[in-house]
Amino acid sequence: MLGAAGGWLAGVPAARASDPGTGEAVAAARGCGTCHALPGGATGTRPGPAFLSPAPPRPGAEIVRGLWNHIPEMRRHVTARALAWPVMRPEEMEALLAFLGRAPGPERSADPDRGRLLVMERGCLRCHGLGGSGGRTASDLGIRRSGGLAMLAATLWNTAPAMVDALDQGGLPFPALQPGEMADVLGFLGGAGRGTR
Repeated sequence: MLGAAGGWLAGVPAARASDPGTGEAVAAARGCGTCHALPGGATGTRPGPAFLSPAPPRPGAEIVRGLWNHIPEMRRHVTARALAWPVMRPEEMEALLAFLGRAPGPERSADPDRGRLLVMERGCLRCHGLGGSGGRTASDLGIRRSGGLAMLAATLWNTAPAMVDALDQGGLPFPALQPGEMADVLGFLGGAGRGTR
């Protein structure tokens, strides 16, 4: 699924991936301006909040949490407008996180054990497997996901529409996360198992 995104950013040097200007270009190219006012654009009556430039600095995991919690509402808007879900490559997600205010410097230390507990408490194992138990209709969460925050965020983002649709069909709630929880979930997903992906 990650390879389905457009390749216009493929030639952008890695150093520019964390540039907010590149992230603003990603937001425009992926159609975020359909529902969100981009910097310098007309606000009008768009359903989503306006993007600020510069955005207030926040930890990357908290920005990913905001994106995650936004997915169900965005899925409804995208579906109602018959739009395609904006698939993100990891480099695009990295740039988008910079545009949305990812603070420089190290993230807070994650607690993977708490992340594992959150995954279990939020009902993720209804569909996802974990160490031989749980569901079989979605990916196994016990497989280590490498590549850092942007890779994990892009994977969550790109697979979210199918997940939201399955939850809606099953009458199940979306597993929203509270402040601080996404860092721990990402810490768990990034080091959950011995395998690689």
